[in-house]
Amino acid sequence: MKGVIFFDIDTQYDFMHRDGKFYVQDAEKIIPNLGSITQFALINNIPVFASIDNNGFKKEDGEWNQLKIPETRLRNAAIVPNKKLTNKKIMQLKKEDKLLIEKHEHNAFSNPNLKSIVNGTKKAYVYGVATDYCVKEVVLELRSMKVETYVIKDAIKPVSKKTENKHFALFRKKGAKFLTTRQLLRKKEL
Repeated sequence: MKGVIFFDIDTQYDFMHRDGKFYVQDAEKIIPNLGSITQFALINNIPVFASIDNNGFKKEDGEWNQLKIPETRLRNAAIVPNKKLTNKKIMQLKKEDKLLIEKHEHNAFSNPNLKSIVNGTKKAYVYGVATDYCVKEVVLELRSMKVETYVIKDAIKPVSKKTENKHFALFRKKGAKFLTTRQLLRKKEL
């Protein structure tokens, strides 16, 4: 499955649960799918790139991973700091199969290292929150890099339900494809 990544967007407690600071409505409903996708990736040795929105958050116990919901936490993940790294460090990170990507903006690609790390990826499976912000930015960036992009439609949630169809249409227009968690988990070949 060389050249395939799973891209987990901001599956942090504060976005996913009602009592979180930046709760995305109904996000808790997709948590079982997020957990299934994460386990599928880990069992099948598929690299998982997980963005961590650190705007307004503090590390807990020195770990960005602790901000994520338990279902999507990545043990022994390498951190991609939101500051320019050397080419040597970027090459080391490209060899990792679990990355936590720090970001300060909606777009995970605002991290100055991410484009170089993703370069060479053939396919990406995208899931998380929020469809109309952070997910949108990643999908559009991946498509601009000519990465075959799949949006797992029952593993994303928007801030505004009213604009969800508009964003789906935009993703289709840019060449992204859609599938469900069940379809993904049944795929024999990614």
